Amino acid sequence: MTDELPGVGQIWLTHADRGDDLYVLVIEVHRGHVQALLCGDECHLATDTDSVLEPRVSGCPRRLIVHGDLAGSILNDRLRQLMGSVTPELVQRVVLRGRGMDFHSNDLGRGRPIGDDTDPRWNWKLEKLRELRRVRASARELGWEMYKLGAPAPEGAA
Repeated sequence: MTDELPGVGQIWLTHADRGDDLYVLVIEVHRGHVQALLCGDECHLATDTDSVLEPRVSGCPRRLIVHGDLAGSILNDRLRQLMGSVTPELVQRVVLRGRGMDFHSNDLGRGRPIGDDTDPRWNWKLEKLRELRRVRASARELGWEMYKLGAPAPEGAA
């Protein structure tokens, strides 16, 4: 990571364990990690939960699709290079779009909804989720404790 601390609205290039590095849009900042949305350049495949950011808005050299439905926690150590930024207000609108709660804005681009699993964008979105997993932090890396659901084991049982 560079010496710069991440902030809401920043677009970063992240380092993946394997494969290509990925662009992400920071939507929340926490101690040691950020919550971010996956970005890419396949704007022609946008769905109704995605936003398309023009270079004049993002400061990036090309149009970016922001996958409003693909978020994950990313360790600050994986953030390699700051590539651009958008306003916190725009981040809020992108997040609302990803949650299916933005029905009126026209300036974020809008794709067609995925109708069913025969739409080729269904598999494309699943592949994007796999890409996000390459940079996403695990619960263990975040220091979160995991608890097993259900009734506690009887005493003396191991």
